[in-house]
Amino acid sequence: MGARRALRLAGLTGSAALLAAAGGATWYYAGRVTEPPHRRPVMPLDRDRVEVHDLGDGHLHLIGSDAARAGWWGLRWDEGYARVGPAVSVDGPGAVRPVELRAGAVPDAGAAALFDPWATPTDPGLLGLPVEEVVVDGPIGPLPAWWFPADRTQDRALTAVLVHGRSGTRAETLRHVTPMVRRGVSVLVTAYRNDTEGPPSPDGRSHLGATEWEDVEAAGRWALANGARRLVLAGLSMGGACVAEVLRRSELHDRVAGVLLEAPVLDWGPVLRSAAVQRGLPAATLPLLLPPTMALAGARARIDWRSLGSFADLAEVPLLLIHGDRDATVPVELADALAEALPDLVTYLRVDGAGHLTAWNVARAEVEAAVATFLDALAA
Repeated sequence: MGARRALRLAGLTGSAALLAAAGGATWYYAGRVTEPPHRRPVMPLDRDRVEVHDLGDGHLHLIGSDAARAGWWGLRWDEGYARVGPAVSVDGPGAVRPVELRAGAVPDAGAAALFDPWATPTDPGLLGLPVEEVVVDGPIGPLPAWWFPADRTQDRALTAVLVHGRSGTRAETLRHVTPMVRRGVSVLVTAYRNDTEGPPSPDGRSHLGATEWEDVEAAGRWALANGARRLVLAGLSMGGACVAEVLRRSELHDRVAGVLLEAPVLDWGPVLRSAAVQRGLPAATLPLLLPPTMALAGARARIDWRSLGSFADLAEVPLLLIHGDRDATVPVELADALAEALPDLVTYLRVDGAGHLTAWNVARAEVEAAVATFLDALAA
């Protein structure tokens, strides 16, 4: 009898310890979900590191574990920036790639550099387009923005508002600016609350689009006050959730001519599940941890998970959807489902071999052609 009681007590103690551990993990990850990402700087990945050797004929010889990666990429070093094209030859861990120097001078032989997926310097003036630094009057504070006015002689009066993702900055969107301006579309690239430039939320938390949309709305109002007749809302990753909330909650939805989404967050559940697995949490624990984590995070930050980011009930405007089939951050199946649900409104470019927000890198010509065709159709 004593032995059975001891076993029962041991079982109860073990269950209590398990519940306590689960509760602690829930509390911790709920905090991480709504923590502004810039508070935890991301270290460069080893595969992004390369050694640079200038061949002197408009090509660089790059040496590194992923030097031959497909497509167009930025290359950043201490005193300069370049854009490199697809490899023309591969030699072991090295690759020869054409180079477009954008800032500084080509570094000395053997210098260290990093691949940059945004493929554009952070200085918008280096795009070679007219640009102004402006400030949008946001609901909780000033929002820095870049204004690229297009040639108004084309009289299209479309303005695109570009919205970066959760871990990104305004520079993340710059590679899309030049093709837009060339189509006669002015562009406003805005910051929003809790990124590295916008004001912090009063509670210090990211709301994953549930309040950030108000800053995107303010940017849209700024564009309309500065000559735009119709808006194109372009959201990357979490920027897509912000755009969805503008269409759902703002009076501006009647002024939106179309929407462009790249790897948009259309449902946070699969996105958080993917992030948990990447952080090493066993998949078997997620049914226990994820629901209370999302419930606690939602309660803390007043997030309605059921609607945030969803476009299923917003079937009103044309939508260009771009997503890579190797996206490990935002599952491509979310985009597949949206394209299937709204076949008459969605133009879908599914890019083979592209990861999160690297569709342009892998298929630059196809992405820029899709954007140009979409904008021309809206203008017509």
